[in-house]
Amino acid sequence: MQAKKFTCDVCSKYFSQKGNLTRHMRTHTGDKPFSCSVCHTSFSRKGHLNSHIKTHSEMKDFCCNICSKCFSTKGSLHIHMKIHLSTKKFSCDVCSKYFTQKTDLSNHMRIHTGEKPFSCPVCQKAFYVKHNLDAHLKIHSGSKDFFCDICSKSFTHRQNLVRHMRSHTGEKPFSCSTCHKAFSPEHELKRHQIVHSRLKKFSCDTCSKCFSQKSSLTRHMITHTGEKPFFCSLCHTSFTQQCNLNKHSKIHSGMKGFSCDICSKCFTQKVSLNIHMRTHTGEKPFSCPECQKTFISSSNLKRHQKLHSEQKEFSCNVCSKYFSQKDSLTRHMRTHTGEKPFFCSVCHMSFSQQGNLNKHSKIHSGIKEFSCDVSS
Repeated sequence: MQAKKFTCDVCSKYFSQKGNLTRHMRTHTGDKPFSCSVCHTSFSRKGHLNSHIKTHSEMKDFCCNICSKCFSTKGSLHIHMKIHLSTKKFSCDVCSKYFTQKTDLSNHMRIHTGEKPFSCPVCQKAFYVKHNLDAHLKIHSGSKDFFCDICSKSFTHRQNLVRHMRSHTGEKPFSCSTCHKAFSPEHELKRHQIVHSRLKKFSCDTCSKCFSQKSSLTRHMITHTGEKPFFCSLCHTSFTQQCNLNKHSKIHSGMKGFSCDICSKCFTQKVSLNIHMRTHTGEKPFSCPECQKTFISSSNLKRHQKLHSEQKEFSCNVCSKYFSQKDSLTRHMRTHTGEKPFFCSVCHMSFSQQGNLNKHSKIHSGIKEFSCDVSS
């Protein structure tokens, strides 16, 4: 056996060759002397750089003989094959989950122990695994090497670009095996699948409503507290959820990337365009189980269903009239205050409701949608 005469000064580990000690020292120093000429990602070993370069050349010479999926390195193929062979021999002592590789089990165990050994030198945020730290560091460096060919938006990670491209293509590759509903990101599918499991272990202390996810309960609790912690920096409108603020922000940016092929009306979100298209097709896919009345959107159906439930929790403090929805009360209050917040941009006439302004605007546009069958 070859003598191990080269010792690491940091952890006292022994090596038989000086080259092995040199490579090992980089695990302590963080030195990555081998850099990719395409995306500038750096590596501690030349072999790792060579494997990485193949991801740019798209050379995938190693193919699985079961599902035909191809890989750029033999090692990646070997790891993939374990999925088919079901050789998951490494088991977690805490939750009994199995893994094909010991390193995957080691990473998983940190979820139970809470150990986060990889720390960011800039902001001290800690991570379970090193590749998450590497991904995080790009936020500080500002490096965004992956660009969208359609809208020129740039990303720090290739997988973020792949996910973004689906917003242009409409691709939804992740499908629910129970109801076949499709999703664009995988995490939305996982969240959706909890609905089918019917495990609702998070209960509201106020109204006893149950939820399958803690985040859903947290969002629900805001309906009781009235808290709106997310503020628009431009107009100071507040929202109960971050996603609603994100949607609102597009109003200020003027970005309306989704256009109707029939009337050329533009929308900031694809879902808004889809709902709008139903005004042209006449499609009303949401039906009330009580009276069978149909609606173009689920929000309109939910609003309607409150009429059947007779829950009128919003009261006018002037005439004591009750309403099932807060926005109905808001519109009603204008009959007392005389407020008309919706203005015509052409003649400056004002209206108490958006719908009345929309009807009025057709006078200026010259649009006359309804014709008499007799006189025409």
